[in-house]
Amino acid sequence: MKQSIAEKVKGAHFPPTQSYRLEFDADSCTQCRLCTETCPTSCLQWDDEAKKPYGTGLRDLELACIGCNNCEAICPADCIRVRGEYRVLEGRYKTPEDRFGPMRPLAPLNGSGPAQDAGASLEGLTETEKVIYRRRSIRLFKNKPVSREIIHRLLEAARFAPSAGNGQPWKFIVVTNRELSDEIDQACAEVTNKIHWLYNGKQRWRRMAVTLFSLLKVNQMDQRPISAMEKIKQTDGCITWNAPVVIHLLKDKRGISHPDIDVAIAAQNLVLAAHALGLGTCYIGFIASTVKYAPAIRKMLGFDYPYELVTSICVGYPKVKQQDKPVPRGPVPVAWIE
Repeated sequence: MKQSIAEKVKGAHFPPTQSYRLEFDADSCTQCRLCTETCPTSCLQWDDEAKKPYGTGLRDLELACIGCNNCEAICPADCIRVRGEYRVLEGRYKTPEDRFGPMRPLAPLNGSGPAQDAGASLEGLTETEKVIYRRRSIRLFKNKPVSREIIHRLLEAARFAPSAGNGQPWKFIVVTNRELSDEIDQACAEVTNKIHWLYNGKQRWRRMAVTLFSLLKVNQMDQRPISAMEKIKQTDGCITWNAPVVIHLLKDKRGISHPDIDVAIAAQNLVLAAHALGLGTCYIGFIASTVKYAPAIRKMLGFDYPYELVTSICVGYPKVKQQDKPVPRGPVPVAWIE
């Protein structure tokens, strides 16, 4: 998909968008409110009078949903669903045509067996596949420590990830001090609150600033992470979800080839090992994306050149058991060359 300079500049600030669609069965709702608690963008709010959740948007975005389906996975009554598709219709963030299509249920057997819907079993798949499909981002944790022995197992899984030239360009910082994590959250929130304020402005100069930043920082100025910053504001700066453990993964900037990819592979090893051990995890990108503007975070974590923070992972025991089933995902473009 080719875009002219004009197309790249157009629609960087709240572009015309088709949002996901929220389906809700009020008669089945148990009023547990877990869906609103786990929602990463605060697009789900609770109506005390009607005693049910409702969807909200963000300025020109009708439903500020990222389609993570965590509300569906955590609902004990199976009464809430996210359907449809998210599509940016024009401008810098326009969705490529080969990614059009609503979310689809899991179907790994590809014709060798019946296509599996969202509630189907994973019979016939390997244990590794089952961990992959059952993994969910967990944002509600028990106030229960994770033993050093278990954390060591996670770090070993990460350490044995492949890397370019076996360079292993990583460093892990494990924080089990919740007070320190809270301080890091607050330092990060000071930056995200400013970005949120800038993005939500209707003044012409703010729209122009967002357009400029989208040219320089295209990955950071998408409207979906901006909607997640609304959740940070509503929770008074809670970014790492009160997790008992936060593991920060850093790269050696001098690493062979693409050290970001090496660290990402190590992170996924860690996450899958955690879920296989009955733990929950959640990737946190806000700390890495704001650390350059909040040098106090670097000082609190005690790292310096040549290391750079790539991502952070919350780890802990899930407070609530989520449904043991894969939820639908969007289509993926695949080109076969034979």
